[in-house]
Amino acid sequence: MSIDVAAMNAALTPTRVGLDAAGFDLSIAEVGGKLQMAVTARPEACEDCLVPKSLFLQMASDEVRDAGLSAVEMEVLYPIDARRPR
Repeated sequence: MSIDVAAMNAALTPTRVGLDAAGFDLSIAEVGGKLQMAVTARPEACEDCLVPKSLFLQMASDEVRDAGLSAVEMEVLYPIDARRPR
């Protein structure tokens, strides 16, 4: 099943607005059959303002459901994830 990234992007507008206010950007893509949500920090970002990933995922799932879209497997990447060695 393919994920409608454009519809997911629209559904996640409330999350995007909240992140923007705290100095972050949100990009989404389908990666390996999952909806990957990458949060990136702008220079003025308040990294202490990010909620735990589990809460972020719950809020995103609720927005998708409230938009009438089917649930999909999601993962979130925070700025700190890009700094960790793999």
